[in-house]
Amino acid sequence: MKKKLSLLLCAALAATTLAGCGGTQSSPAGSDAGIEVSADAAAGSKEGEKILTYAVMEEPETLDPTLNNYSTSSTFLQNMFCGLFQLEADGSLSNAMCDTYEVSEDGLTYTFTLKDGLKWSDGSDLTAGDFEYSWKRVLNPDTASPAAWELHYLKGGEEYNTQGGSVQDVGVKALDDKNLEVTLKAPTPYFLYLTASSNFFPVKQDVVEGQEPWTKSADTYVCNGAFTLEKINPQSSYVLKKNSNYYAADSVKLDGVEIVIIQSPESALSAYNAGEIDAMGDNLVTSQAIDQYGNTEELKGYDKIGTRYYDFNCSREYLSNPDVRRALAMAIDRRTICESIVPSKPEPAYGFVPYGIPYEGSSDDFRTVSGDLIKEDVEAAKKLLADAGYPNGEGLPVLTFIVTNTKENKDIAQVIQSMWKDNLGVQADIVTFESKVYWDEQKAGNFDVCFDGWTGDYLDPDTNLNCFTQARAYNQNRWSGDNAMKYDSMIEECRNLADNSKRMEIFKEAESILMDEMPIIPLYYLNAVVLAKPDVTGLLKNANGHTLFRNADKL
Repeated sequence: MKKKLSLLLCAALAATTLAGCGGTQSSPAGSDAGIEVSADAAAGSKEGEKILTYAVMEEPETLDPTLNNYSTSSTFLQNMFCGLFQLEADGSLSNAMCDTYEVSEDGLTYTFTLKDGLKWSDGSDLTAGDFEYSWKRVLNPDTASPAAWELHYLKGGEEYNTQGGSVQDVGVKALDDKNLEVTLKAPTPYFLYLTASSNFFPVKQDVVEGQEPWTKSADTYVCNGAFTLEKINPQSSYVLKKNSNYYAADSVKLDGVEIVIIQSPESALSAYNAGEIDAMGDNLVTSQAIDQYGNTEELKGYDKIGTRYYDFNCSREYLSNPDVRRALAMAIDRRTICESIVPSKPEPAYGFVPYGIPYEGSSDDFRTVSGDLIKEDVEAAKKLLADAGYPNGEGLPVLTFIVTNTKENKDIAQVIQSMWKDNLGVQADIVTFESKVYWDEQKAGNFDVCFDGWTGDYLDPDTNLNCFTQARAYNQNRWSGDNAMKYDSMIEECRNLADNSKRMEIFKEAESILMDEMPIIPLYYLNAVVLAKPDVTGLLKNANGHTLFRNADKL
């Protein structure tokens, strides 16, 4: 079958202990002296051009799609690159690099035909071979991409990535410059959604393998999205300009975007009120901004298919008992945290899979069908902790509780710290890190409890539940044991089943195992907010929570 794609889918702080590590990033944006925005951006134009100034809290972790597994980086990359398809704000997929595609009867082989005349931002031809190179680069064990698991859907992909298999056996092949053949190891109903994520974006081989680190300078940066990189001002701003070689350049209304780094929500709101920035989103939009703009058209909210949670370090002897982990999870009052501490007032999470993920065979979504899997009950939590050998927290070591150093994350950690002390007698020391240091600490296992979160890439329970397979848990919660292995095999079974109804049953049982074992503490379901001036239109977020500039305009 040959077709065009158009799929619309359903849709107690002051008295607590807080330690800081990693220093404070020195940046004009994070100081009380205000922010540095270029004269062109502050004026809103460059010789009559439309320049949008958008504020984020931190620099991107990477500008290489192959290495990306982070939310901040994704916002940059989703605007400077595009894959075969792209995810729109309404949850639908639209054709990007792909013109048409065919699927074999067994659902294993996709043949994609690229659009005519595709170019890189440097004007050179973009071909099917660029996709073959890029996808194999993600899987190359020497690349050590943290997101390589996303391409394990390809036939031979996991074997090449983790088991010494041959790159020649990986199921992606350029038939010619315009046609790309992809072979999967099992039918994957949501595969087209995967191609819209950053790890499936193409990168240009001669640039990536050049003598200079290609992502460190605009002079060496080549991409294929609506915008390209014009300038990097370290710790201050990233200047993007319209990519004249983008396949849909005529539809892009902005001439450029200046993404400024502002660490303080208070400074960001002051800059917004002063007209120094046009828009800002997510963790920069805190209670003060919501109080000021909550009843106006300038503030917009979006649901995401993601969950904020905390990892336990299950490799620690005192946290290896699920009863201890369940006790700590049951002693938290999520609704109080969501309504009193988190500015966007998200829905508390009493399971892991968020609302909005369809459940095959039901008009209700997966979360509604599965119901609540966590019961908050302080007395039951006390009994669990006592049965595990730690009555009233006695004998349990002081927990090292690490979080990134945003105000919201520190505030939430302090409230949880207080709840554990008051409800269970459990002591915790909070340690904060800058984002770039934080993830190294998590990977090294230097924690008992750590801040984490995940936003899915596609509307299927797999996008959330595969976070806790052994291939991914080894450097996060370090969950192990018979139930962990059973969970692993169930997720793998779902990836090899074509029967979606059966898959849903297995996913439902797997999530129950996850919540019984509790290697994580789900806290709330993620949402996203954008604050934008009235003269800014078309600035949207997709279901992953990434801000999209390609349809934005500045009147």
